[in-house]
Amino acid sequence: MTVVILYNKNKKESEHYVNLLRNSITEISAREQGGRPWTVKESADYNSAAAEMPDMLISVGGDGTFLKAAAASIEHETPVLGFNLGTLGLLTEFDKNDLEGTILRLVKGDYIIEERMTLSVRALNSDGDVLFEGTALNDCVLSRGPLAKVAYIDLFINGTLADTYPCDGIIVSTQTGSTAYSLSAGGPIVEPGNDVVVITPICAHYTDGRSIIAGSSSKIELKMRRPHKQMFISVDGYDNFKIEDDTVVKCERSPKKVRIIRIDPPNFYEALRKKASERRERISNEE
Repeated sequence: MTVVILYNKNKKESEHYVNLLRNSITEISAREQGGRPWTVKESADYNSAAAEMPDMLISVGGDGTFLKAAAASIEHETPVLGFNLGTLGLLTEFDKNDLEGTILRLVKGDYIIEERMTLSVRALNSDGDVLFEGTALNDCVLSRGPLAKVAYIDLFINGTLADTYPCDGIIVSTQTGSTAYSLSAGGPIVEPGNDVVVITPICAHYTDGRSIIAGSSSKIELKMRRPHKQMFISVDGYDNFKIEDDTVVKCERSPKKVRIIRIDPPNFYEALRKKASERRERISNEE
């Protein structure tokens, strides 16, 4: 068994816990498997980690670090375990207070694999040439630049014009991404296990700006109704790409899935409540 530990080098605690994890995995796997320890490597480079093609990835950081680890895992559907160093996460599995017990269960195979839907995102020009493509666990966002004017975006679902939004942008998210940027923009919370696509306008003008929940098989297209100089696509908060006026952004369910290792899955609604409570407390402490 080969494990690659991916860590966020910008978090001060990361290297300390990477060392603890590496030593714990090596010692416990050797003890439990008759002196045959797992091979453990570490990296802060997500692209090189993916090239290793390990049997398992362990993300050390918060949900943001986990998203990058998930992106590295998608091509080979490598299972990912999230070790939380940030505030309470909905994707990270366990925290620094329960390291050895969790590693023991991991080595013994005492866990389940939860599969999460992803979105295939492509930007095409008027000739049909693919200018950009990516895979999103959370969301695809088409948005204007910080100093740009309002954007007018046509939303098509399965080939039919659903609406035209004067807005700052549109978020197309999975169930997983429903508790990320989409939620901040007023979108609905979707419980895990419901594979849907949530479409949420950002600061829609002159309309009610409500989200649309489409089926997982829906084909979503975003087009500019009016010319605009500063429009960008981002996938899971990174890979920003500037588009031109004739660009069509297409989002649809990808055959690729993210496989998340779950040892003691948190109750979804309890985790949401705790996350909101932590956020309020953090803001209060900063005042």
